[in-house]
Amino acid sequence: MVESTIRKNKITLSDYNYQKDIENRLLLAQFSIIDLEVLEEIIYSSLSISVKKLAKDIDIDETELFSILEKFAKTGLLTYDEDLITVDKEMRKYYEMQILMFDEDHQNGMEFLQSLLKKVPIHILPTWYSIPRTSNNIFESLVEKYLLTPQIFHRYLMDLQFSEPAMASIVKDVYNSEELKLSSQTLIDKYNLTKEQFEEYLLLLEFNFVCCLGYEKVNNTWKEVVTPYHEYREYLMFLKRTETVPFANQIDSPKPFAFIQEMSALLNQIKKNPAPMSGKIVDKLRLLKLADIVDGRLYALDAANDFLELPLENRAIFVYRHPLNRFIHPLSTEKNIREAEKSIIRVLNKGWVSFEEFFKGVLAPLNEGSAIMLKKVGKNWKYTIPEYTDEEQLFIKTIIFDWLYQVGITATATIDGEECFCITPFGQTLFGR
Repeated sequence: MVESTIRKNKITLSDYNYQKDIENRLLLAQFSIIDLEVLEEIIYSSLSISVKKLAKDIDIDETELFSILEKFAKTGLLTYDEDLITVDKEMRKYYEMQILMFDEDHQNGMEFLQSLLKKVPIHILPTWYSIPRTSNNIFESLVEKYLLTPQIFHRYLMDLQFSEPAMASIVKDVYNSEELKLSSQTLIDKYNLTKEQFEEYLLLLEFNFVCCLGYEKVNNTWKEVVTPYHEYREYLMFLKRTETVPFANQIDSPKPFAFIQEMSALLNQIKKNPAPMSGKIVDKLRLLKLADIVDGRLYALDAANDFLELPLENRAIFVYRHPLNRFIHPLSTEKNIREAEKSIIRVLNKGWVSFEEFFKGVLAPLNEGSAIMLKKVGKNWKYTIPEYTDEEQLFIKTIIFDWLYQVGITATATIDGEECFCITPFGQTLFGR
C-alpha cells in the first residue's frame, strides 16, 4: 500500500477502512445498467423488501435478480432469502452517495470530496492535512489552505511529490488531455496496473484533491473516467475555451516606442524653438516635469536633457515607473491598474490579437466581487469568473490601448475593422514569467 503521495500531506490510507472502499469501487466498476436499476430500487425502498415484488417492479426474472443480489450481499449492503431482502441501514447511506455518481448530470466536486472525507475518523484529518485541531469546520479549513483560489491550488499542485512514478504520470496525462478527462482503462493499460492498484492510486489522488474517479455513460454502459475535481476542471476548461487565437492577418512589426519617440522629438523641437502647443504628448511632458508652458509657449525643462540622453528603452522605463505618471480614471487604484496590466500575460507571445476576443478571457479582479474564489453558489461550488460592467471593460481597454501603449509595452492597430493589439518585445521582457 502507498502510504503517502506528497511531502506536505501525510495521508495514510490504513488510518481508516480503505479496503472496503477499494472493494466497493471494484464492484461499482462492474455494474451493468440493470445492476444499477436494482441498486437504485433497493436504496430508495424500505429496509425490508419482497423479492417477488422487486422482481415485478423492475420487470426482471427472479433468477437474474438473485445473481445481482449476490453481488450486493458481498458488500454488506443486504442479506436475502427466497422471500425477503433485508438492507443494512449504514451501507444504504453509503450507496445513496455512490449511486449519484451514475447520474448523467452528476459532477464529482466539492460535495463528493466532503462525502469522501467523512469516511475518515475526524481526529485523523488534522494529522493528514496539517490543519489546526481546533478548527470549527475542517472542510472550510481545507478550502482556505489548499483550494480557495486557482492560484493557491496551482501552487499546491506544483509542490506535489509523488512516491509512485505511475501516480505522477496519471496526473500529468489527465491534466494534459484535451478534455481533462481520460478513461480508467486507458491509464490501467498504459501503466500496466492491476485494477486494485489503480483504485488505490485514485483514492490517494482524491484525498490529495488532485484527481477523482467518475462514471460516464458510453454506448449504454457505464465507464470509469478520471478527471480533476469538477470546480477546478471547469476553471481550466474556461481557460482553454478563452485561449485567444492570433489574428489571421498579421501585420508588420510596429515602430518601437512610438509614443516615447514622439515625446523625444517634441522635446528636441522645443529645446530649439519653444512654441504654443497642446495635446496628449504635451500633457505627458508637463506631468513628468520635462516641459512646461510659460507665457503661452511650451519650453523644455532642465530634466529634459537627462531624459533625452537615456537609451530609448530606458526612457520608456523612466516614464512607466515615474511617480508622477498617473492614469486618471474613476477605477484607477494602484491595484486595479496592476491587475488590468497583468491581463496581457495571457497573450504575451500571441502577436496581433483582437481585443474583443482577448476580453472574453480576462480574469482581472477589479473589485472584491470579481476575485476568483471557490464559493458555494446555491447547492454547488464553483470558482467564480468575473463579470465586467461596460465601464470596467473600457478601463481595461484604455490600460492596454493608452497607458501601456504610451510606454511601448503594447502596440495597437485596426485590422479588418477590428481593434487589435500586440505585446512588444519590450512588453514581453517586462511581463515575461
